[in-house]
Amino acid sequence: MSDADSGKDSDKDYVRTEVGDGIAWVTLNEPRRLNPVTLARIARIQDVVAGLSPRPDVRVIVVTGAGRGFCSGADLKDETLRTAPMFPPASGTLLDSRDGLWNLSAVRQPVIAMVNGPAFGYGYELALQADIRIAGESARFGFPYAKMGAVTDTGAATWLLPRQVGYALAAELLFTGRVLTGAQAREVGLVSQVVPDESLRAVTTELAREIAAGDPAAVQASKRMLVAGRDQSAAEHVLMQFQYANRYRPDLGEAAARLTGGR
Repeated sequence: MSDADSGKDSDKDYVRTEVGDGIAWVTLNEPRRLNPVTLARIARIQDVVAGLSPRPDVRVIVVTGAGRGFCSGADLKDETLRTAPMFPPASGTLLDSRDGLWNLSAVRQPVIAMVNGPAFGYGYELALQADIRIAGESARFGFPYAKMGAVTDTGAATWLLPRQVGYALAAELLFTGRVLTGAQAREVGLVSQVVPDESLRAVTTELAREIAAGDPAAVQASKRMLVAGRDQSAAEHVLMQFQYANRYRPDLGEAAARLTGGR
């Protein structure tokens, strides 16, 4: 089936979801045009992700794009992007709704962005929300805002990116609109791995299964601590750690058996 045949034009069909073995695969699905977004499609992404958050059968979420690209950013042919009111302000807190645009940070489960090809504008910012990013060799990351006379779609570019790569480099990337290759993204710490395109799915699946094999309550608590730590002082974070450590206290015998495989 060709990209043109497999592309979905309706906003409802734009997000494809598959759940199995504790892993939810969320795929942006208009491959013919590298999966661009409209406001309605962004709302659909938010709803799908928010719906996965409370599910006990989902331990890891993987976000990717169908075909040759992750997400090419805003659909510039869509008139609503020029005329419709924007979404509520973005939130970096752990919400269980779509009140804000950082829902990959907000969901309970760890999120992996599997970046297969271009991730521009909103697509780049969507990947930034993930806890872990794995890129194929064809991945490209770029913010065209300065060249277009625009600013960040969600605030992730100006808040999350500096915390990932440092202020100076984030400023350089935003002011110039320079595009990073997958290898360059790995060099600056934007992605944790770069693998051949043909191995991307297998490598991502292996990592997702490894995460899914952990205790879900402990893994989700660790995510909450990581995200909260962006805004906390050291004293506040240590207090949170103390509270969580007392809440998540395993039976030592059971814990030892898990670590040793029962030996």
